[in-house]
Amino acid sequence: MPVYDQNYRPWEGRLLEKPRTWWVIARTGIRLLWQRWMIALLFFASFPFIVRTVQIYFMNRVGDASKLGDLGKNLDIDAGFFQGFLKNQEFILLLILVTAGAGLIANDRRFKALQIYFSRPVSFPDYICGKWLILAFYGGLATCIPALLLFIIQWLLSGSEAFLRQFFWIPFSVLGFSVTVLLVLGGLMLLLSSISSARGAAVLFFAVIWFGEILRKILIRIPELGLLSLQANLRQVGSVFFGTERPFEFSAVWAAVVLAAFVAGCILALRMRVRPTEVVK
Repeated sequence: MPVYDQNYRPWEGRLLEKPRTWWVIARTGIRLLWQRWMIALLFFASFPFIVRTVQIYFMNRVGDASKLGDLGKNLDIDAGFFQGFLKNQEFILLLILVTAGAGLIANDRRFKALQIYFSRPVSFPDYICGKWLILAFYGGLATCIPALLLFIIQWLLSGSEAFLRQFFWIPFSVLGFSVTVLLVLGGLMLLLSSISSARGAAVLFFAVIWFGEILRKILIRIPELGLLSLQANLRQVGSVFFGTERPFEFSAVWAAVVLAAFVAGCILALRMRVRPTEVVK
């Protein structure tokens, strides 16, 4: 019986070790969450933007806030104006993060989808980055994007380059502070989603946020205990981004250290929760 030599043609293609799977996860999650309830939340989140736009219009038309009487109080278009807008968006941001993020990992664990994810070329950074980008997208639509639009509107209505020369750094402050907030709160949301059900993660999220703030107010005579509140730390760091007066007496440097340690702790905890189902090559 003759034996034929079997020659194989070598593959000469380029092996893509790490495809952009994080983008696929993010894009799919964003599309799936674009439902009526999310659109409704974003619609309500636009009301403060509309109010601020009207304020900018009248301030540029009147020119002097004192002419508006009580309506002109605290309407100076400066760094504090944009910081105040982001502060007013805190509650709607929490609702958006809970609505979008409570089930991001919890549902994957519930339906055993992690094994499917990691049976493909998906690494832990790809998975977490993709999930976080979902939260960053919807959170940014309520915070960063409208704040930047307000800056552009003010610049266009001012009719001069003086505002841009004086406050050219504000867009960078808006971006930096918004990313900081989304890293902290988004990391917390993903961590809680990985250790509980979707409903449990939502309850725990508000509990963690509000417990620290309530404890700070109860022990207000001890300023350093404000470091236990995520909201207080974020506001303290926000004052550094916008160059405004510190709202609390504890150090802004320590607030930044606490937030950085908190984000690192969330990532490590997520690694422990997600890694056991990762397929090892």
